[in-house]
Amino acid sequence: MRLANYVILIIISNILYLGCSSSSESWYEEAKARMKKGDLITAREAIEKAIEKNPGYSEAYNLRGVINFQEKKIEEAILDYQKSVDLKPSNYLGQLNLAAAFMEKNAWKDAINPIEKAVKIAPDSSAGYLQRGIIRAALHQIDLSKQDFKTCIKLNPKEINAFYNRGNLYFQEGKLDSAILDFEQTISLNSEYGKSYYALGLSYYKKNNFEKSCLAFNQASKLNYPGAKDALKNLCK
Repeated sequence: MRLANYVILIIISNILYLGCSSSSESWYEEAKARMKKGDLITAREAIEKAIEKNPGYSEAYNLRGVINFQEKKIEEAILDYQKSVDLKPSNYLGQLNLAAAFMEKNAWKDAINPIEKAVKIAPDSSAGYLQRGIIRAALHQIDLSKQDFKTCIKLNPKEINAFYNRGNLYFQEGKLDSAILDFEQTISLNSEYGKSYYALGLSYYKKNNFEKSCLAFNQASKLNYPGAKDALKNLCK
């Protein structure tokens, strides 16, 4: 009789545990749904419930970090992302977001550790290489940065930001032909990418190809890219 009661208690305990776990996941999904609608206030309320139900829920801390990041509460976001990866070091998005939060502060050296972990966790994801390339560029590791952008493009040939950032590196090195190829590739991927027209205009101007330079500046101006109208006025008289 006692054994039977003991078994029943175990079953009831398991049901209660699963119920709590399911509840935490339900609140997490609810938070994501509310974020998609742009309602950060109720999304925060939902994710707080998820964490309350399950304090060890790595993904919930990551999502709260995203909410804090969107609300420009960068220090709070960092704390949440750090908690997320402390609980679950294999949380790819947590590592990626932690690096992004440090990038937002221009804390480039702090961003290296989480982005290295992110790339190791998901070596087939282009996002990690793009982010690491930007960080390495900020740390003046130019060759490594270009290597990351190349890998990113290999994994995702439509990653416009990799072409644009690599083009900037070529431009800074004075490798204008390579820069132009990358900027033109970004435009082929998105014909309304104003900053690439502006960068293309600068590249052609440095090559003394003023006709193409002014055409690019003119297009950047039509897309209301900052500085394009001044470039037209001052460089294309």
